[in-house]
Amino acid sequence: MKTDLIAYLVHRTPSDFLRIAVERMEAAYFAAHKHVEENCDPPERPRVRGQLRHYYQNQALRVAAKDAGLSNVAAHTDPKGERYSLIASQDIRFGRISVHFRNNLPRPAKHRNVIAAVNSRLEPISLDLFNATASLPTDGLGVLIVTVHPPAGENQSVPKDFLVGIPYSNVKGWHLFEPVASVLAAYHAPVEIEVPDLAWVALKKRLRENE
Repeated sequence: MKTDLIAYLVHRTPSDFLRIAVERMEAAYFAAHKHVEENCDPPERPRVRGQLRHYYQNQALRVAAKDAGLSNVAAHTDPKGERYSLIASQDIRFGRISVHFRNNLPRPAKHRNVIAAVNSRLEPISLDLFNATASLPTDGLGVLIVTVHPPAGENQSVPKDFLVGIPYSNVKGWHLFEPVASVLAAYHAPVEIEVPDLAWVALKKRLRENE
């Protein structure tokens, strides 16, 4: 399952995008920390640092997408009030989140649910028989680039890690949750992986066996 999902990502995403995204997001993380240290008193630093990390990294992700030749938008949330970054690479949609060191699940949000919804076809089908209008996505993959915050007692200028996550459609777990470095390594595998088109039926079967 993990190998198939990584292969799917590798064949549909330029390697430059993930590499540049990590570089730019790490620089954005440091810039947020530096701004807070230079301009905020200690009581305000944690809150302001968290907000600046969010906005700076969103911008960094869009810039990385542009550098890699991918479509990117700063989409509105529903209801409007905030924006989130959405990147398209063929039939894959990328967003980003941050999680704390000891909790790998993001807070609930409609825009994350939209990105994750397409992954329902990786999961056993369980439709509500009383909701005849229910429909399942037929293509694509929803992916979140995950920034892991360091514990409170550690250096706050750099993240603990960056991971690639393919969430369950309800965003309460992960089909894939791997360091970006592991995914980047797959671009340079000694034997090229042949995946002309991911066999979703086989993938769903393996998922049922493993979960």
